[in-house]
Amino acid sequence: MQETRRHTPATDHLSWRSSLLAGAIALVAYLVLAPTVTGDKDAAEFTLVLGAGGVAHPSGYPLFTLLGHPFVKLLHAMGATWAYAANAWSALGGALAIMLLHRLARRLVPHEGSAAGVEAWLPVLLFAFNPIWTYEATLAETGSWHVAWAAGAALLALGLLEAMAGKGAHTAAHGAWRRGALAWGLVCGLGLAHHLTALLFLAPLSFALARAAGRRRLTTDVLLLVVAGALAPLLSYGYIAWRAFHPGAAQWPTLAPSWRAVFDHISAAQYRGYFGAYKPSPGQAANLARYVYPFVGVAAVALALAIRRLHHGSKRTLLWAVAAGCVIQTGVILAYGVPDPGSYFLPVLGLGLTALAPVAAAFGWLRRNAALALVVIVAAFGALDGYWLKVNADRRALYVQQEQVLRGMWSAITVDQAFVLWHSDMIHQLLIWQVLDGEKPNLVICNPAMLTHPWPRRQFTQKYGFDPVEGLVSPNLSDGAAGARMAEGIARRVNAQSPLPVIEFDGEKRSVRMLKKPDRVQP
Repeated sequence: MQETRRHTPATDHLSWRSSLLAGAIALVAYLVLAPTVTGDKDAAEFTLVLGAGGVAHPSGYPLFTLLGHPFVKLLHAMGATWAYAANAWSALGGALAIMLLHRLARRLVPHEGSAAGVEAWLPVLLFAFNPIWTYEATLAETGSWHVAWAAGAALLALGLLEAMAGKGAHTAAHGAWRRGALAWGLVCGLGLAHHLTALLFLAPLSFALARAAGRRRLTTDVLLLVVAGALAPLLSYGYIAWRAFHPGAAQWPTLAPSWRAVFDHISAAQYRGYFGAYKPSPGQAANLARYVYPFVGVAAVALALAIRRLHHGSKRTLLWAVAAGCVIQTGVILAYGVPDPGSYFLPVLGLGLTALAPVAAAFGWLRRNAALALVVIVAAFGALDGYWLKVNADRRALYVQQEQVLRGMWSAITVDQAFVLWHSDMIHQLLIWQVLDGEKPNLVICNPAMLTHPWPRRQFTQKYGFDPVEGLVSPNLSDGAAGARMAEGIARRVNAQSPLPVIEFDGEKRSVRMLKKPDRVQP
């Protein structure tokens, strides 16, 4: 299969136009699918952090917050709910990801002609409405922007590889390689400032670039340009440090005012205990079996076929690097025991499926019948995408119903001052109503699990005069039953030591229960 492909301003403009169309369609779809309420997992937390300009759980995601905060504030000022404004920020990232994935797929096609646009729609139609992906693209989560970064990094790497292969030493003489080094450094910094797992794809992509450049191009000044480009976005982690010593209204509780705490937060030290096993929850395992594993298999086969057909050249080098990144990322996922690993598969799916475009290019029928091929492709994937759209719509309706239930439970709390303890990440929904909407400001809303960490425990002890976890054993992070027992123990201890009412809030059981005070404690 030939690699040569002639680019002109006209054909490049056409390529971007079709990619922009893909992104525009995705943006409209994601904005329609995005609920006006929060979802589960981390969506409520990110809504709170984006609205208040706070600090999220490790590693903090500073660029996601710093750039998203004004966007969310603007949309809320225009009448959107806090939740929809935060969800729209993810929808924008999802649309950008689809645009860049379409562009990458088109660039990977080794021949010229109108059929290239048809082939590029294959991975887009197979990825854009997958329910695991649309969860990240329609709720306040970081995954959509991470995939957008990954697609952009692969595109830049391909452009640099082609420039080095096409111009040789002439590239360096005109400074293009130095500009490329600065751009690559910037992309590296952007990825690492957004999500630490960016390193899993950066490593093979950087290796491919370094190998193609050779010693002659990797001079000291070029390497310094890479470092300089990376430093600019990485400086955003300074926001985490600043917030550690100047806490805001919405901040991850374990971030203490010390440099060690800042380092632990940025390096996600809190989650090291999850490594060693693969333990998706039963619900997540079912979704992985439906929406992830089969398409990871398709991506693996497509990458293998595309690498085999592209006998040499920049596109083959890039696909080798992408394949290596997919293998590394998948290996890390299988060793990481979080209950919801689905989002970590998204870069593997997004980048891996782009290899379908060069594989489809091997079929001459597509080139000769581009219009008919597009109709066939859309019809073939239309049923699947239609089913997925229904899944997404049903999920959105479920979140609306869930919010109505939580709102009713929240309204049932009629005391002015009390501890409200909820052993769930969804506790951020209550904090949205309190911090962003100003409701029930005198309630002390807390996830008991956070009190097992040194800094929140110390703050609580200093403020209320007793240790909330004294005599209790901290649970293993991955042991949900032990964590629930710990939460119950903390609730009983707080109720026994404080004259304030203690309310156990349980959204899953739809229960709002005020604990009975021991006789010796007077309310």
